[in-house]
Amino acid sequence: HAKSSILRNSTTTMGLTLTNAFMIHGVVGILFCLPVFTSGIGGFIATITNGKVTEPDMFTLHLAGVDFAKNMMIALQCYVGTKVNPEAQKLLAWTMVAMCAMVAPNLFIYPFAPLSECVPPLLYLTIVPTMYIVAITGSGKGKSS
Repeated sequence: HAKSSILRNSTTTMGLTLTNAFMIHGVVGILFCLPVFTSGIGGFIATITNGKVTEPDMFTLHLAGVDFAKNMMIALQCYVGTKVNPEAQKLLAWTMVAMCAMVAPNLFIYPFAPLSECVPPLLYLTIVPTMYIVAITGSGKGKSS
């Protein structure tokens, strides 16, 4: 009953609720973490740099480890986003949009590969915020499904 209440009260557009957006984002986030589980931080760095960095120094390993922890935190926040009320969902969703807006310029300021080779992060940084914005703004006030 509580879950159906959250879904019913969530802002909805074309069937996309904030609850659904958090679920999708959480799954995508975990998929981005899988290379760490399969090949370690060093293997993950080699993968995301298209083999340009195969022997990272300790500082690079440290930064990648912190990034991994951040990604796991985002997955946890996505879980929390499925459990809170619609007002809290909107606030949390806007923080996810802001994160993507703050991360995206790094692809241009500190490129690690040609942009054409950065398809996964480009997809993530465009689809994730768009999904949240559509779910937040898609239907009028007081409208629910």
